Amino acid sequence: MKTRYIFFLLLAIVALKTVAHDYQTVYANQTVLFKNSLGINGLRVDSVKVAAADTILYPFATIQEVSAGCISPYKASWIGEKVVIKPDGTNLFFNRDGDTITLKTQALLNETWIAFQRADTFRVEARVQAAELGTVLGISDSVKTIAFRLLDQQGNMVDHALNKLKVKISKMYGFVETLNFYLYPDIFVRSPHDMPMSYTLAGLTNHKVGLQNLTWFDVNGFNPGDELHVQEHNIGDPNFFLPVREYYSRCIYKYLERTNHADSIVYRYARKQSIKTVYTDKTTLETFNDTVRSVVLANPGFDKLPGEPIFQGNSAQQMHMRNDEFRTKIQPSAMNELYVYSGNGDCWSTIAGEGCLPEKRYIDGLGGPYYQCRGYAGDSEERKLVYYKKGETEWGEKLVITGVQNLKNHAGLQVFPNPARNVVTFQLNDDSGTHEVRIYNQNGTLVKTEQFKGSTGKIKLTGFKNRIYFYRHTSSTSTEYSGKLVVD
Repeated sequence: MKTRYIFFLLLAIVALKTVAHDYQTVYANQTVLFKNSLGINGLRVDSVKVAAADTILYPFATIQEVSAGCISPYKASWIGEKVVIKPDGTNLFFNRDGDTITLKTQALLNETWIAFQRADTFRVEARVQAAELGTVLGISDSVKTIAFRLLDQQGNMVDHALNKLKVKISKMYGFVETLNFYLYPDIFVRSPHDMPMSYTLAGLTNHKVGLQNLTWFDVNGFNPGDELHVQEHNIGDPNFFLPVREYYSRCIYKYLERTNHADSIVYRYARKQSIKTVYTDKTTLETFNDTVRSVVLANPGFDKLPGEPIFQGNSAQQMHMRNDEFRTKIQPSAMNELYVYSGNGDCWSTIAGEGCLPEKRYIDGLGGPYYQCRGYAGDSEERKLVYYKKGETEWGEKLVITGVQNLKNHAGLQVFPNPARNVVTFQLNDDSGTHEVRIYNQNGTLVKTEQFKGSTGKIKLTGFKNRIYFYRHTSSTSTEYSGKLVVD
């Protein structure tokens, strides 16, 4: 009996120590989302190093300016390149100049210290403003608040926005409110967003509390009974010869079946569509009904946390995320894409582009991409959601499509997936002849030609950029079709 009592006592002590741990700002085993007025930022520790008695945490890098005109997706997180956790509870952060920001997580109420010092010009004083029981995403926990004051050489307080910023630390979950320490304290702002900002904890992925990262399956999370009405309108650049001068599509999707797999979702949906196509020498109007089987494959790049670089060849992008009316991920305009121009890969630069290069929006449970842009030469692209019905929720104004024919009369060509990534399939109904598909870029340049026999042909999209293309399909039966292909 005595042995059993000692055993349970030891368990109680271990449990008590586990619960009553010290404050810490960032934890290696947590993936978190923070929000501010600009959107959502992700934070995850990718590696840990122990040096003497210090523990060093390395968050994943985001795309940051490392020097004038030089950008890198490898150097640092928005919160800094690393976080040093010292045995006494001091947490160190580092800005883009390598300067140190000191947070004393175990400091007592009203205790002060110098959080930052820039030579003999100014310093930032930190003070524990509050230490009280609060809530973290609805969970009760102790929260410590640290405020800042900007002081001149004589120790006088300087009137500056930095004085209004603060950090809050939860005992169990780390930062509840924090700053982008990579830009701290930069009182001489280089650009409008190049300054310290406040970030508030929005979600804990590991605990499934609060806001969660938007994934590809979330975007394509349709259920039987869901209905989407989508309208597209594209006008080509009049300065280039394009096989298609104008494309106008109205489409109604009604989802009938859904089957879940580990790496994919298979849908069957009814589609009613009207397509007006203006060629250089003619205009066609087609309306049709059909039923489509669609496979949504996993997309690891899209599933990365907001701000986490997505690499493709020699380019890198990062998705932005917002949680306003809808949970949304945004792929920036192609002019915000990055490419390596130096031999060692340390310095990247934004692409100089022109024309209609839209940012693309993907919406939780409502698909995408949706976009709108206008080029300098009068060219434009638009794809917008005009109506949806999900469960008991309805929004927007329904499309009305009349004069509908069966797909067999339309031609029986299906192009899927569209948007496509690696491979696109052209499939015809009951046709075993010879077919040719030509794909053109937005300037009207032929970029790929493929021929195949039978009812199905697959085309690899190796080397294709994330752009809008146009296809023209011809067959030995003199049937001709054309349309838009989105490579995403």
